[in-house]
Amino acid sequence: MSAMRATSTGSWQWERRWLGYAGLVPFLACLAVLLLTGDRHWNGIAVDTLRNYAAVIASFLGALHWALAGASPDRLQRARLRWGVVPALVGWALLALPAASSLAGFALLFAAILLVDRRLLPILDDGYRRLRLQLSVVVVPTLVAAAALAAVRPA
Repeated sequence: MSAMRATSTGSWQWERRWLGYAGLVPFLACLAVLLLTGDRHWNGIAVDTLRNYAAVIASFLGALHWALAGASPDRLQRARLRWGVVPALVGWALLALPAASSLAGFALLFAAILLVDRRLLPILDDGYRRLRLQLSVVVVPTLVAAAALAAVRPA
């Protein structure tokens, strides 16, 4: 029985990593369009798609706090509930800014989410924390690069 449990745990952790890395594809694909094409139309689509995807993923990461606040009541429960809505609200506001400012704001938001997660989610396993760091190390510079490109080549 313990061998079966270890296998299902390993399988779940592998799937979590695979799905997390798959979530990078839209970030990187949009940046690739910005880097590889000078076409204003496609650049505009890439910037809008990237901004909207960033808002969705920020909301997703905030929702994790809500789920854990209910599942794990402790001294951080209220802080998790309060923080849980912040990424969605900030992401929504960032969508109203010009493209370059919005993308730079999302880079800061994702850095803040990582820092807050490390403080408010100590109940999660080390594998999750390593994965979030790895994903953020890709997402934040991708958003910074996209912001820089959007500033010099507006759509």
